[in-house]
Amino acid sequence: MNLQSHFTRNAWASLGMLLAISIGSGRAQVDRSHAPEAGPAPQLNIGTSTQFELSNGLKVIVVENHKTPSVSWNLTLDFPPFLEGDKAGLQEMVGATLAGGTSTRSKAEIAEDVEFLGASFNASSDGFYARSLSKHSEALMDIVADAVLHPSFPEDEVEKARKQKLSSLANTATSPGSIASNLVAAINFGPDHPYGEITTEESVSSITRDDLLAYHKTYFRPNVGYLIVVGDITPDDVKRVGERVFAGWRRGDIPFYRVPTPKLPTGNQVRFAELDGAVQSTINITQPVPLPPSHPDAMAVAVMNSILGGGAFSGRLMQNLREDKAYTYGARSSLNSDPVCGQFLAYADVRTEVTDSAVVEFLHEINRIRTTLVDSVDLASTKSFMAGSFARSLESPGTVARFALNIARYGLQDDHYTTYLQRLEAVTVDDVQRVAKSFLKSNNLNICIVGNPSILDKLRPFDESEGVDLFDAFGHAVIPRTPAPEGVTAQSVINAYYEAIGGAKAWKKVAGMETFGSIEFGMGMSLEHKESKQFGKKNRAIRTELAMAGQGVMTRIVTESGGEELQMGQVSRMEPSEVDMSLQAMSPSRFMDMLGKDWQAVVLGSEPFKGEPTVVVEFSQDHVVETHWFGISDGLLKQSKRPSLDGGTQVEQFNHYLPFGDLGLKLPSEKVTSVSGQTMTIRLAKATFNPIFEADTFKLTP
Repeated sequence: MNLQSHFTRNAWASLGMLLAISIGSGRAQVDRSHAPEAGPAPQLNIGTSTQFELSNGLKVIVVENHKTPSVSWNLTLDFPPFLEGDKAGLQEMVGATLAGGTSTRSKAEIAEDVEFLGASFNASSDGFYARSLSKHSEALMDIVADAVLHPSFPEDEVEKARKQKLSSLANTATSPGSIASNLVAAINFGPDHPYGEITTEESVSSITRDDLLAYHKTYFRPNVGYLIVVGDITPDDVKRVGERVFAGWRRGDIPFYRVPTPKLPTGNQVRFAELDGAVQSTINITQPVPLPPSHPDAMAVAVMNSILGGGAFSGRLMQNLREDKAYTYGARSSLNSDPVCGQFLAYADVRTEVTDSAVVEFLHEINRIRTTLVDSVDLASTKSFMAGSFARSLESPGTVARFALNIARYGLQDDHYTTYLQRLEAVTVDDVQRVAKSFLKSNNLNICIVGNPSILDKLRPFDESEGVDLFDAFGHAVIPRTPAPEGVTAQSVINAYYEAIGGAKAWKKVAGMETFGSIEFGMGMSLEHKESKQFGKKNRAIRTELAMAGQGVMTRIVTESGGEELQMGQVSRMEPSEVDMSLQAMSPSRFMDMLGKDWQAVVLGSEPFKGEPTVVVEFSQDHVVETHWFGISDGLLKQSKRPSLDGGTQVEQFNHYLPFGDLGLKLPSEKVTSVSGQTMTIRLAKATFNPIFEADTFKLTP
C-alpha cells in the first residue's frame, strides 16, 4: 500500500468515527433537546516522513509517494523578519528577479531548459518550488540550483520588475482592497515593525541591483533552510542529489532584528481612508494578537474564530450581516497564529449607507462571543466542520511534509497533528468563552474603513478618542489642512506654476504639441501612445493613437465639430459632453485662462502630498468643482481632482517633470490617472512643440 492511500484511508476512517461520535447515529430514539455527549476522539495515523541534514546544514524532509512518476522540491528559508526601511518591497523584488539569469544562463535559457523537461519552476525571496517527472528530477535540480544559488540579477530584469511593480502601485489609490490591506498593516504594527512596512513608489524606485545581491548573500543560507521533497523518489536519492547540486552553498550567520511588540489602541479607534466615489465601504475590525503556533490555546482559539466567522457559512458574522441584515455578500473573521505576532480580523464589504449599522453588528458579535457561552450544538457542528477540513487536507502527500516542516519551524509537539482530533474534541464551551475574553479585546479595536467620506459623521460615535483618524492609500496619516502661507493667492500659485514649467510667455507661444511614449493599464498591459494637440480659440483638436508592436489599436479624434473613435474597424461617436471636457482640459494655458474667465478660484489651504507641502486651490464654475495641489517649494502641479463623465471623480497625479523639446518647457514624464476604479499611467519619452501638422492629422480617415 502506498503512503498516500495509507494515511488518507486512516484519516477518513477516523473522521467517520468522529462524526458518528459528535452527531450521533443508530435508529434508537434520541433526545434531541440536548447535544449528544462525545466519546473519545481517535488518534490519527497520517504517515511519516524521512528527515536528515545535508553536510552544509540544509534540513531535508522526504515523503515518498510512488503512485505517480513525479517529484516536487520545495525550499523554505526560515529567517526572522527584518525592516526594509526606505527600500520597502525589497523581498518582493528579489522574488521577481531571482530566476532572472545567472552567469551561465539567461532568464530565457532557464525557462527554455525547464520547459524542455516538461517541468515547472518558481522562485521566491525565501526559496523555490520545482516539479517534474521523476526521470527528469535530477536534471531539473541542476537548473534550479544554478538559478537560485548564482543569480546575477540582470539590470534589465530588475528594471522590468520595477516597472511592473510601479504599475501595480499606481492602481493602489483606486483599489479598496489594497488600501485596506495597507491601512490594517500600518495601524496594527506601525512603521517600526516588519509587518507594518508599506511598499510605495518611492521605496521601489530606491531599490538597486546591489540591494538584491546583498539580500541574497545575507539571507540565502542553507543552515536556515528546509528542503521538502515529495514524490516518486527515495531518501537516498534525495540525499545524493542534494549533496551534489548544493555542494557550493555555504553556511552563514543571519542578522537578528529585535521586533517590537505591537500595542493595542487605547479604546476603540476609527481609522478611515477616503475613496472618492465609492459606493460601498470596506470594513476591517482588527487588532494585533500575540499567538504563536505552539500556544496551548491555539486549538480553542481556532474553534472560537470558526464560530464567530471562520470558514463555515454558519459563522455568526455571516448569519448576522448577510442572512439576517442583508448588508453584505459575505462577512468573516480570522485569527491567525504567527511566531512573531498574530492578528485578528473581522471583515466585510458593505453598502455605503449601512456602514455604521454594519459596524454595530460586528461589535455586537465580537462582544457576544466574549460574554455569552456558545450553544453546545453550534460547538459540535463547528468541530465536525473543522474535522472534515482537516481530513480533506490529508488527501495530498505534501501534507505530511508540511506537518513535519511546521513541527520543526514552530517547536510543536511531535504528535501535534496525530492528536489533532483529540485536541479538537477536548475544546469546551467554557474554553471558547475563555479564549474569546483572553484574545479579543473588545474595547481596544482598530475599526479600519475604506470608503466614501460622506459617512464620516456616522462613524465618529465609534471612536473613543479625539475623533476619526484619516489615512491615505498607503497607510500614512493625513495631516489636517492648515492655512496657506501668508500672501499666497490663486494668482500667485498659478504664476509660480508657469514659471516652474518654463514661463507663461513661452507657453502662450505654443500653438501645438506632439508627444510620444507609452500608456500602461492594470495587469501589466502596455501600449505605445502618441498624441497630437492643436491649440487655439477656434481650431482646437486632439489626435490620440494607441498601438501594440507598431500595429494600431485605437485612434481617437476630437475637434470643435465633435469626436469619433476607431477601434477594431468600428467607428463610434463621442458624446458632446466628453468632447467639450477633452478640449477644455488640453490647453497648456488653461489655468491662466480660468483665472481670467467666470471661474471662482479659492486657496483652500496647505497640506502635505506624498510628504511634500502643497497649496490647495479650488476652481468652481456653476456646479463644476476642480481641486489642484501645487508644490510650495517648486511650484509644480502635483495632483488634480475633477468630475468624471460617469458622475464620479477623476484623479490625476503628475510626477517627474523634465524639460522637453528645443524650448526647454517642462512636462511631467509620468501621469497617473484614476477614474471609476480604473488606473492608467502615461509615460512620456519625447515631446515636440509647434510641429507642422499634415492636413489630415485631425481627420479619422484621410
